[in-house]
Amino acid sequence: MISTLVIACILSLNANADHRLSDLHIRKFDNAPVLVQLDNQFVNNPGPVKKINNLEAGRYRLKIWTIQQPSHYNHNYKRLLYNGFIDVPAGSEVRAMLTQNNTIRINQVIPNFVPVPVDPICNPYAPFNPTPIGYQSQHHLMSPAEFNALLNTIDNQNFESTKMVIAKQAIKDHEMMTTGQVVELINLLSFESSKLELAKFAYQYTVDRHKYFQLFNHFSFDSSVRALSDFMDRFS
Repeated sequence: MISTLVIACILSLNANADHRLSDLHIRKFDNAPVLVQLDNQFVNNPGPVKKINNLEAGRYRLKIWTIQQPSHYNHNYKRLLYNGFIDVPAGSEVRAMLTQNNTIRINQVIPNFVPVPVDPICNPYAPFNPTPIGYQSQHHLMSPAEFNALLNTIDNQNFESTKMVIAKQAIKDHEMMTTGQVVELINLLSFESSKLELAKFAYQYTVDRHKYFQLFNHFSFDSSVRALSDFMDRFS
């Protein structure tokens, strides 16, 4: 009986493994040819879009070079444009772009599949749903009406500090937030430092932290993206 159960779990893992892999598409803002390295893998497929398929979820070192024609004055045929990291969620097609400022912007994350119920004994791919700190059963996600009322209340305040106090209090009271809700909250703030502070504060209460990388698109400075990314690494 035990052997049969083990075999069934292994078959279930094999059947679902490919669905958890992800694809990464990278292009330059002007569709100019580039050379891409992901960790130790160089991507050589032709065309303006570099495609890397069948990736495990996780963080990868990403390097992007521009390709130049060698000349009498310039013997180097490539110039490094980007050297940093990119987060790839599970079971998704991630479409990223190197911007004109040589930063990486995630344009789109498309799920590769719709999860289906699996045997609860094996259950190798249960949805990622971390329990927020201090979670208690009476707490719940805000309904659309509640959240819209919160947004209106914050938006009607004149001072950034007051907006921050209200946002933090609402997050603490409910103790459950989604990444999308956090995005809307930080976009009500004017200062980059305030957005970063609230993003860090809300992270511990967010129920879908695997999507939190989406906040990177809402910061103006690379230093803020790095600070939030480092915070997420330490917290995790």
